[in-house]
Amino acid sequence: MKITDIQQFFPRRRTRLVKITTDSGLVGWGETTLEGRPESTGAAVNELALYLIGKDPLRIEHHWQHIYRSAFYRGGPVLMTALSGIDQALWDVAGKHYDVPAYKLLGGAVRDRIRVYAHWGIGDLTDEGLAIAKERLERLQNKGYTAYKSGPGGSWRAHEPPSKIDAFVERAYLMRDWVGPDVELAFDFHGKMAPALAIEICHELKGMRPMFVEEPVPQENVDALKQVSDHVSFPIATGERLLTRWGFREIFEKQAVALVQPDASHVGGISELKKVSNMAEVYYVHV
Repeated sequence: MKITDIQQFFPRRRTRLVKITTDSGLVGWGETTLEGRPESTGAAVNELALYLIGKDPLRIEHHWQHIYRSAFYRGGPVLMTALSGIDQALWDVAGKHYDVPAYKLLGGAVRDRIRVYAHWGIGDLTDEGLAIAKERLERLQNKGYTAYKSGPGGSWRAHEPPSKIDAFVERAYLMRDWVGPDVELAFDFHGKMAPALAIEICHELKGMRPMFVEEPVPQENVDALKQVSDHVSFPIATGERLLTRWGFREIFEKQAVALVQPDASHVGGISELKKVSNMAEVYYVHV
């Protein structure tokens, strides 16, 4: 079996898909969406296609290693997103070739259910804002969700006046009042804050017991991330913007977070997601 064609599709403005076709008629699909850079991965996929056309699609690990290691410049969000989508598509082809779900080729399932959270929060404390938040919560509760993630909203600087911090904290505690103690609430800071501000706000949130706070500071400085984790009693999370097991290595070695969130369309596809997860297990970090 050989790869005969690699095509790209753009069903939405910021959604990018890749399709690998083989001479046996099997096709595989993957996602190459790169948030904020919707046009950038297309050229990278075309460059990688020059190598892949005519190759055996079942040699997934070999192709991953060749694509990553053979270039003078390695990694980066554009290349890794292109490689991630191609890796997903190759696993799709492999699963169809062997007539099993791809997870069985990876060693089989270790659980039968995966708990997911929905995005929900209280935008503002006006009557209209509270009504909108209440309506959305009821819809999500009716669907069975028992965990939610929200953000602080707006732009944040290195430090903010007490009024802005207090308004966010008030909304967070109101969310806890609405859902009760059996539901988990998480907050994504989107890497907007400096360590001192992130620690200050996390201390204010301590009483409502967050499930985690995600990306309290930008991900480039692991020591700054660890500073936040060391001063906060609940889990800190990061990882959707980290690439490959090398990108996660320092996070694990310094025990900088309690949770990692690798993105299968950026980290290096299904292949690399599995390897990052195996590394996390050694350090008792959840995925």
